[in-house]
Amino acid sequence: MNQTNRKLPELLAPAGSPEALMAAMAAGADAVYFGGAAFSNRMRARNFDTDELTEALQQTRRWGVESYITINTRVRDDEMAEVLTLAEFLLKGGASGFITADMGIAAQIHSRFPEAMLHASTQMTLANADDARMMAGYGFTRMVIPREISLAELKKLTAESPLEIEMFLHGAYCVSVSGQCLMSWAMGGRSGNRGECAQPCRMVYRMERGLHAEKVTDRRLLPKPDSRNPADYPLSLKDMCLAGHIPAIIDSGVRSLKIEGRQKPAPYVYGVTKIYRTLLDEGRAATADEIRALDELFSRGGFTDGYFRAADDKTAYRNMGGIRPTTEEQQKTEKTTETVTKYDLSHRTGPCAGKLTLQADRPAEMTMTDLRTGKTVTVTGEMPQTAAGNPVTGQTLLKNLNKLGGTPFRWEDGQPETDVAEGLWYPVSAVNALRRSAAEALEAVLHPPVQVTEGGPYAHTVNAPDACSGSASPAVAVLNGKEQWYPALAEHFETVYLPAEDWLTMAGDDRLPENTGADLPPLVFGDQKNLIEKLREAGCTRVRFHSPGQLHLLRDTGMQPCGSFRLNVWNSDALHWWYAAGAHRVTLSPEVTLGGLRSLAGSGMPGGAIVYGHIPLMLTERCVLHSLPRQDGRDRKSIVPCSGLGGRMTGMACGGTKNDPCRCTGTLTDRLGSRFPVTARNGISLICNGQPLWMADKMDTLPPLTHREFLFTIETAEEIRQIIRDTENRLQRAGKRLK
Repeated sequence: MNQTNRKLPELLAPAGSPEALMAAMAAGADAVYFGGAAFSNRMRARNFDTDELTEALQQTRRWGVESYITINTRVRDDEMAEVLTLAEFLLKGGASGFITADMGIAAQIHSRFPEAMLHASTQMTLANADDARMMAGYGFTRMVIPREISLAELKKLTAESPLEIEMFLHGAYCVSVSGQCLMSWAMGGRSGNRGECAQPCRMVYRMERGLHAEKVTDRRLLPKPDSRNPADYPLSLKDMCLAGHIPAIIDSGVRSLKIEGRQKPAPYVYGVTKIYRTLLDEGRAATADEIRALDELFSRGGFTDGYFRAADDKTAYRNMGGIRPTTEEQQKTEKTTETVTKYDLSHRTGPCAGKLTLQADRPAEMTMTDLRTGKTVTVTGEMPQTAAGNPVTGQTLLKNLNKLGGTPFRWEDGQPETDVAEGLWYPVSAVNALRRSAAEALEAVLHPPVQVTEGGPYAHTVNAPDACSGSASPAVAVLNGKEQWYPALAEHFETVYLPAEDWLTMAGDDRLPENTGADLPPLVFGDQKNLIEKLREAGCTRVRFHSPGQLHLLRDTGMQPCGSFRLNVWNSDALHWWYAAGAHRVTLSPEVTLGGLRSLAGSGMPGGAIVYGHIPLMLTERCVLHSLPRQDGRDRKSIVPCSGLGGRMTGMACGGTKNDPCRCTGTLTDRLGSRFPVTARNGISLICNGQPLWMADKMDTLPPLTHREFLFTIETAEEIRQIIRDTENRLQRAGKRLK
């Protein structure tokens, strides 16, 4: 392909350890991303301690590699000062930018260090041009998009986005949309939003139709933990590999291509990065041998590109499942990889010119010039002496002058020059010292100490919404579908939210009270403006939103926007950012403890909290239930995902009809017998906690809140009636409590 008229995307490699960092640079990465010992979303990677961070930043500057630091967890107010101290340390060390997921962290960094480069993490679930437009106004220069995007959607996004777009190119798929997974936290207390994911998606589950709540006690009915049957791993996907799409990716306009793998060893990082470096430089798709080489480095039963080609291929979602190979299975297939202890970086050296001058009665002098920038340094050394025997010559000195190994320089065009007077002697050690001194001086000129422009702390200039304690705060209901609706429901809640499409359907029949609002889709890759405009024209006054782009579109409509728990808000700075950006209210993350709620209320920046509900633990773009027999008993093998919604599943693909889109239900049972209800709507699956959050008998323990949210996901209308009655009577029921 002709590469003269286009700029290649940046190749961004993982560096989960100092060894992996050197491997990535040696393999040709344009940029690397890594984290410190805290506030990184891969806390179980090797990561870097303070001294190693300093060394890593020096090495990336030295070898011309961009360094993006992951500060992409959510934090509490009492952790913010430590985060900002780390950010300042990293900036002064030469970090190129930060990958952030917490709007509080981003707001503070942007205010205190206005020139710092901010990249919006994929954990923020930003998927369309409206998200990019919103973030562009708040200091962000790039956003990392979800792995689920298709090529058609990518091209549209890069054409419309004011931000650079970074996409994943290779590595592990999470079955849940990034930033929308609470399963590890719910199952074992290890929060994926805090970098401690236990990877429950890689575990065994039994999948069945229908909603079943009771715990399974018969061990014969439980999935076997040592199963090697892929069907027992419905949440585990094969690894992503887009090596076969390189020409289309280059032409898409994407700015950065990211290899996943901060928990992978250095040989893996080197091998994968090297192959993609070659493919990008040659502008071509991978050969079968190159795909095989990637597979031998690591895969979960092969690779998939299902999401990426979904817009054009109705079979794209077939065979996406895959499980991690056992050690024995991996050894049978993997290539024997030699452990590399010293990676060759000579290809990253820059051309330089130089001259050594030795004259009698004055110190030796050496100049060195970087030919890329024209910058020159001159250093002096020992005085030359009169030769007692064989004098030195320019030719005899070149052997030692040419030794630039280990430096980021190489001599160009027969350099260096020499001007050596006759009859002089100069020791080899002094020649080496002079050469080293010149190289170090030139490095210092090329990479001077970083000057960090400092601003001030992020100020809270907007008042928080009114808050009330305990059961006095307004109650809000969120429904999962119109089948849960009944007329008296609106009498018990200040606001009742229905899915936006259901709201529009019911609004046309004048069946909705004024206090009924619309709940926008949680994940949208395309245009949302038409849907929001339809809601406004139909008289909707209250809207529940899930992303910055949705708020961006809602701000000037006159409708009242309420942010959902999907914004993953943990701290007062993040809350303030959303309020200042135009949110009427914001529901805090379900992971925020009762103590955290009190702390936020005490800071004068309260939010809302979920007080009832089977909390959604995963949002999956690929229907979890699509491989099960249809509910009418007919075989589904001939039913495959069809086009529509960018190639994603529609109602007909899941067993519905054009006039009755699919709303399937199912249950996942884990190896301990715990059950997780699943609802699927047009191919989008919601996996919920089997035990509901229940606070009816504990409402008076709640601190001041802007609102209490009742999240109805799997309940029938009759079950909702009973929940309301029990809440009003403050009854104690089985369920989890805010702690």
